Amino acid sequence: MKTRYIILSAFVLVLTACDNWLSPSDSTALSEQQTYSSVATINSMSANLYSRLRYEQSFTQDNETYDLCSWDEAINNSAYWANIGNKNADYRQYYDYTLVRDLNKHIHCLQTSVGATVSLDHQRYFLAEARYMRAYTYFILVSRMGGVPLLTEVQEYTTDTKSLAKPRNKEYEIYDFILGELDSIATDLNLAAAGTTTRATMGSALALKCRAALYAGTIAYNYDKSATKGLVLSGLETGIPRDKADGYLKQCIDAYRSLKSMGVYSLAPDYGALFQAESNSEVIFEVAYDGTNFTNYFTYWTVPRSLRPDTKSGSCVNPVTNLLDCYEMAATRTLEPFNPYTGANKAETLTGVTSSNNSYRLFNSPEEFFAGRDPRLAATIIYPGSSFRGAAVDLRAGLAIPNGSGWTFKMAPTMEDVDNSTNLNFYDNQPVTGAEGPHITSNYVSHSGLLLRKYVDETSGSETTGNSRVPYIVFRYGEVLLNAAEAAYYLDADGVIEYNGENMSALALDLVNQIRRRAGGDAFCLTASEFNLNRIKNERRVELAFEDHRYNDLKRWRTADEVWSYNTSNEQAMTYGLWPYRVYAPGDERDGKWLFRRVLIEHRGALGIANDPIKFDNTMYYATYPKDDGNPYIVTNPNH
Repeated sequence: MKTRYIILSAFVLVLTACDNWLSPSDSTALSEQQTYSSVATINSMSANLYSRLRYEQSFTQDNETYDLCSWDEAINNSAYWANIGNKNADYRQYYDYTLVRDLNKHIHCLQTSVGATVSLDHQRYFLAEARYMRAYTYFILVSRMGGVPLLTEVQEYTTDTKSLAKPRNKEYEIYDFILGELDSIATDLNLAAAGTTTRATMGSALALKCRAALYAGTIAYNYDKSATKGLVLSGLETGIPRDKADGYLKQCIDAYRSLKSMGVYSLAPDYGALFQAESNSEVIFEVAYDGTNFTNYFTYWTVPRSLRPDTKSGSCVNPVTNLLDCYEMAATRTLEPFNPYTGANKAETLTGVTSSNNSYRLFNSPEEFFAGRDPRLAATIIYPGSSFRGAAVDLRAGLAIPNGSGWTFKMAPTMEDVDNSTNLNFYDNQPVTGAEGPHITSNYVSHSGLLLRKYVDETSGSETTGNSRVPYIVFRYGEVLLNAAEAAYYLDADGVIEYNGENMSALALDLVNQIRRRAGGDAFCLTASEFNLNRIKNERRVELAFEDHRYNDLKRWRTADEVWSYNTSNEQAMTYGLWPYRVYAPGDERDGKWLFRRVLIEHRGALGIANDPIKFDNTMYYATYPKDDGNPYIVTNPNH
């Protein structure tokens, strides 16, 4: 049976903008010989396959904004709260062997069916690119499922499905395959045009190697935790032996060094601008959007309410103080949780509460509470007193009115009262709740008192349906530095004081300080006495916030079930916000000042479930392995 290929011209158009090898083609069904007859048709086939790769986020789909809010970085307040409720072992299940087969077929055809007009350099690049896509796909498979069947040859369809069944490979065998492939193809990927960031390059292969080696290395490093938690299967389909850790960690360091030696990538000078549409030296691989053929809805869903294009958009991703508290004081380099009280920190409930006897700290302006923090806070989160697109963002829960020894809080009944300036949003002729909330009973408004800035397009009009051109960054040099820093730290802890003539402890500190220097200058760099593994972990949480690393980091560290233990007494599993109030007290020296309430997020998921902690248990380190009665080799994942 001959295979016929559908060429998708839309994907060719976006790649053309970034690489002049490419030219658009009409959507046409072509024979195998036609598909591999020219650079243009092979580009189209490659673009089709790129479009099917699974990234941890997609700015095209709304459900991805829900996923950002599933853990402890943010909550979601759209009309679809239930989508961010607690997950189970099916979360992020991925088993796309249709894509694996098509990639294997593509590789086979590139080796046997390429037309004579395609230059040898193009042939080398296309084959390396296809192997990169296959290695990336296996990385997504192994990071979610553990060991899977390793198929590198084309399997022809047959009615005897049992003859196609293959046993699961060991988890480390999949990582070994990925790393070996990336080593093998890196040089040929260097044939890509300079500045390419939307298709495979030597840089993206090395970045993937750096990440995959760190994942494998830390899973091996934490083998004892895996064993204690029942995560090691007897055939090693899951779990990587401890004695393999250092080898993987060294490969992570090797990948960093190779990237550095290319002289192509460096930290962008402005952290905040990194996540806008302008090109920069830090991005290694990205998913591009042009706002027309490739629509980006992320800004549509996350822009402040006052700028939303319609009533069912805007303000959907609300950062929480679980993340906010990770931003250090810049001057002292210390972690100091945001505490709005004169005494011990508290967690206030909101439903039915209109007064309080708590003793609050008072501020001259809302932004004063956030002053002196790691500058990446302001580049990541819109907090009270912030501006966006050059205009003030009106985050104000209501008025705080002194009532003797305590306070009475005045808030608008609904955000519709705010939008329409009804009498219900005024007290003594004073506006009560701000245009951006926060508010607890309305959708599409902040529920935490905070809004997202990172990846939200600063360009006017980009909030209109799908119009944003901000790319989703898959790999960037900042992550590579942090990956290598962590690997070097573990190697030093394992007694590998030097590797290839370089001191591992000094390297780990230097790499972290490169990131911190970009954020806050030399004064923000850590000293050797301040440096430890927790610093590295916190640095990843801050630097890589909202880039979909948090969930995978806790999994590979084997601490996700501890951090997100399902218990209301576990503060790490509960989520919190900061609600700002302007003091209204005419004739009182406190008039016009601001106070904050640290509030418990009462409805993180479905409205019918109150005060539900985040839940991660030992069934979730590896997603549910698909069951097929036709496959005699099924081995279920641990604790399932």
